[in-house]
Amino acid sequence: MIHTTIEIDRAPEVVRKVFLDFSSYHEWHQDTVKEIKPLSDSLAAGNKVHCEMLDLTFDAVITPEKENSSTMFQWQGPPVAGISGLHTFSFEPSKVTQGGTTFVQKEEFSGAMAFLMRLIGWSMPGKFDGFNTDLKKRVESL
Repeated sequence: MIHTTIEIDRAPEVVRKVFLDFSSYHEWHQDTVKEIKPLSDSLAAGNKVHCEMLDLTFDAVITPEKENSSTMFQWQGPPVAGISGLHTFSFEPSKVTQGGTTFVQKEEFSGAMAFLMRLIGWSMPGKFDGFNTDLKKRVESL
């Protein structure tokens, strides 16, 4: 599992709004996430988002258990080379920064080859941290 976190000096609803504005990502992030595009009009459970990240392109399903709530956005990626990932983004009121947000990004891997992520996924926490930092800069600049 990969788990990253960052404190953002803005309210969770502000962070969530910027995060869900997928079409504006190119304005503030040019690294890991190339594109996230909803494939339907809503971000309801069961709907899909088209994702281009690093060298991977896939359609992920917004999970029925958590879906797109005020504190979480989560999708299940399809199996790629025997590995699939449950990717979670959460927006919780900060216990560190008054009025701020603790933003958490994590991915849990499953599948026959999931153990390989411990070997080949070593650079991914840094990529997640880069996205988190870019999100923080964007939100705090507004």
